[in-house]
Amino acid sequence: MIIKSPAFKDLELIPQKYGKKGENISPALSWEAAPKDTKSFALAIIDRHPVAKNFIHWLIVDLPVQVTSLKEGASGRMPEGARELKPYYGPNPPSGSHDYEFIVYALKTEKLDVPTKVTREAFFDAVKKQSLATASITGKYARIK
Repeated sequence: MIIKSPAFKDLELIPQKYGKKGENISPALSWEAAPKDTKSFALAIIDRHPVAKNFIHWLIVDLPVQVTSLKEGASGRMPEGARELKPYYGPNPPSGSHDYEFIVYALKTEKLDVPTKVTREAFFDAVKKQSLATASITGKYARIK
């Protein structure tokens, strides 16, 4: 499985407009080559810097199997059936540069059994149990001075 964004390439800088202090809009994303038994997708964006302690910047579940992309600014305007558990919160490192991992999960269930106010641990436990495949892309972001 592959995930990509027209806004940035893997391990390259995420443009400032996607940051909390920029326009704070979610970048466009697309994914392909999911396993044939996929019934839905989930998406997470995580700040992987040790200081951030895996802070979640976006969580979406129940993306229908036919949805294989999200347009720029999709947060708050999810495809029918999808649930946005945490709205997009743009990169906003306290200092220096942080790595933000965008992960898409191909799931073997149409609906992931998690509450709207799910904890990070409960989300990842549920995804792990239902995951057929994952793909990720990592963007770097440096704080605007």
